[in-house]
Amino acid sequence: MTRKNILLFAVWFVSPAFLFPNARVVLNPYEGVDWKTVETHKANLHTHTTESDGSLSAREVVDLYEDAGYTIFSLTDHDTIDPEEPTWPWDAYGIDMDAIGMLPVLGNEISRPHHIGSYFNDYGEAAQRSEPEALVEIGRRGGLAVMFHPGRYSHRRTVDWYVDLYERFPHLVGMEVFNQNDRYPEDRRLYDAVLGVLMPDRPVWAMGNDDFHRMEHFARSFNLFLLPPGGLNEETFRDAFERGRFHTVHNPSRDTAQVIVPEAIHVRETAIELVVECREDQVIWISHGHEIHRGKSLPLSMNLGDYVRVLLEGGDGTQTLLQPFGLGGTEERKMTEVTVSGGSGSDVYLTGSRGIPIEADEPPPGKVFDRWSGDTAGVEDVRASSTSFDVPAEDSLALEALFRPAVDYVLTVAHGEGSADVPEESHQWIFANVPEGKAFDVWTGDVDGVEDPRSPTTRIGMPARDATVNATFSADPVYAPHLQNPNFADGLAGWQAKEEDVRFVEAADGSRHLAVRPFSGIMQRIEGMDLKAGQRLTLYFDAKIEAERSPDGFVGMQLLAADNEELVHTSITVRRQEWTSMAVSGEVVEGVVTPNIFVWMRRGDLHLKNFRLRVH
Repeated sequence: MTRKNILLFAVWFVSPAFLFPNARVVLNPYEGVDWKTVETHKANLHTHTTESDGSLSAREVVDLYEDAGYTIFSLTDHDTIDPEEPTWPWDAYGIDMDAIGMLPVLGNEISRPHHIGSYFNDYGEAAQRSEPEALVEIGRRGGLAVMFHPGRYSHRRTVDWYVDLYERFPHLVGMEVFNQNDRYPEDRRLYDAVLGVLMPDRPVWAMGNDDFHRMEHFARSFNLFLLPPGGLNEETFRDAFERGRFHTVHNPSRDTAQVIVPEAIHVRETAIELVVECREDQVIWISHGHEIHRGKSLPLSMNLGDYVRVLLEGGDGTQTLLQPFGLGGTEERKMTEVTVSGGSGSDVYLTGSRGIPIEADEPPPGKVFDRWSGDTAGVEDVRASSTSFDVPAEDSLALEALFRPAVDYVLTVAHGEGSADVPEESHQWIFANVPEGKAFDVWTGDVDGVEDPRSPTTRIGMPARDATVNATFSADPVYAPHLQNPNFADGLAGWQAKEEDVRFVEAADGSRHLAVRPFSGIMQRIEGMDLKAGQRLTLYFDAKIEAERSPDGFVGMQLLAADNEELVHTSITVRRQEWTSMAVSGEVVEGVVTPNIFVWMRRGDLHLKNFRLRVH
């Protein structure tokens, strides 16, 4: 090997990225920000009140966010609920707009069919049936628009559909990538896919909002706008909105001390540099949907796509997203074609991308996943059916999921049903046979794979060995003062429901039970229970379902704090067509909580009777 070849090999071995041409930043959303004097303003631009489907009045919502330090705020009630006009001006709802410490932003949520945030205009039309129709009118009235929670529609909308809207409507400036407590993680996958087509010529700004309806939604996701001193006014805010001069934050624990925010962002000829107080590995650079680098400085000599964005990982799951930088000079970027046989993940990726997810297909009948084979050097765990890999500096690579024959193991269900020879890694339903006068307590024995040990009807994931589970019982608890009408003798007293949503069925012995219709539900809030942290509250009931196809109905329980924030949410799906004893259970995480029992159906009729509560 010649001296020149040895040198080239050494450079490649140290960093393959240096073989690629320099990119250059052609779009910097933070250009012009004076980092020495800039003011940061906390904003939520997606909230609801009792004027549509929220739980608090407009005055209560505004006071709540003002007390929490928000300085930019919008009420975006749905336009599908009368009146169709926005909740504006705030003075009409008992709010002194001149006295509050926030910048009020005129907003509305266009709700048919894809939800759209509409700002700086009063358009609202429940009868409109297409997104272009709404966007045309928002633009005609001088407004700005944001696509709300796109992950909710990912099964019906393609990337090309979104790209077309962004190309047609320049006033469509953003996309929500965090909604409430990150309800739709698919939001960010779709966002990156759209950026991959539009950048660097047409940016789309990432937004995070609470989509506030109830207290459990409060202060989970927000935006930090970067305004000049004295710039808290509509004109300056709108300019920052259009230019992308803001960050979006997801803060699930609500502990703002965990949020990482850069002190400055510098775009150099050879790198993008962040001034930020955190570890190097907390700064993640993403291009075309995948991690390509970690560190406070991104060398522009790396193999990069048409854009790059930054994710700052704080504590307790906190994430701060910076707006995307558009890159030019990337036409010669290096790509790697990945072929995954027997699984998902086949695509063409930027060489050097990290953490590409791969997942094996469902095993053929009688088989289980064994391992990954092929070019596995970058695979995180070759024995895991769902794992990830780093893309090496190769033109192509191939991975294959291998499967082996499953082994049958013996499942024994004592005091219940479900005993069988069960293949490893498969799931088996188990049912407790509850004696008369008793209530189910808990499954004991080999319960590591039991989905809900506190439910008499549940599933067990079969371990790679024989297993025995045992249903145990206790005295049947009935708390009549706390749960109205266990057999519905007095109708729906104590329950919230529309009469047309339910019907009563009378048995031969004269007892009545409830049948909940499809696309309806009932709810009961149970006041006056003295619950303490560490206690468990279990709701027992009997249920069956009548459905022509796969049922989709459940019974559940919330444990609410004094301010109605949801602390615990637990539910169980009803599947059997004969009467079955069931239960849902939740542990009290703090004292003096209020239980809320709910039932919801999408498909089939759900029959219910014999509600009982137990504190243990």
